[in-house]
Amino acid sequence: MKEPLNDREMIREIQRGKKEYLNTIAEKYYDDIYRFCCYQTGNREDAWDLAQETFLHFIRYVEQYHYKNLKGYLLTIARNVCLDYFRRSQRRNQRETDLSSGMELAGKETLSFRTRQEEVIVSVEELSRQLPAMQREAVILYYGYGYKYREIARMTGVGLATAKSRVRQATEKLRRMAEKEELCEE
Repeated sequence: MKEPLNDREMIREIQRGKKEYLNTIAEKYYDDIYRFCCYQTGNREDAWDLAQETFLHFIRYVEQYHYKNLKGYLLTIARNVCLDYFRRSQRRNQRETDLSSGMELAGKETLSFRTRQEEVIVSVEELSRQLPAMQREAVILYYGYGYKYREIARMTGVGLATAKSRVRQATEKLRRMAEKEELCEE
């Protein structure tokens, strides 16, 4: 009987094109990653989603993997995924709080800077839905998550120039749409 491959050997096989080993790695480490995410979030459903997202990140970047400790690498990805989850939750909660307080101020003559800022964010989100999917993804990764062009290119599987172009085109389209919306309001 053939001895099972260790992590390093499985990674080499995956990088050579044998993607079936991805399932083996996921089965081997899924419980650890899930528990870690569950511990971080305190929510089983969110932990399940975050564990899935962790493995999706791993699959996307498996070609660049060069670490010695696969479990540690996966836990690092899970940590970053959880941090992103908390940042998104915090922004969402802040938006909801600001929007609800903005509704209270709506009857008053002056709106606070924060409420105006929230209106702009909501407008940008609405406008961004009108962008082509590839440009929307690039602009969200760039402005929403703060990724650099090189990272966006790697994540989306395109060249650096294409990533820059998508962000630039999306930004320009958003600017034109916002100007048009401003003119309509006047």
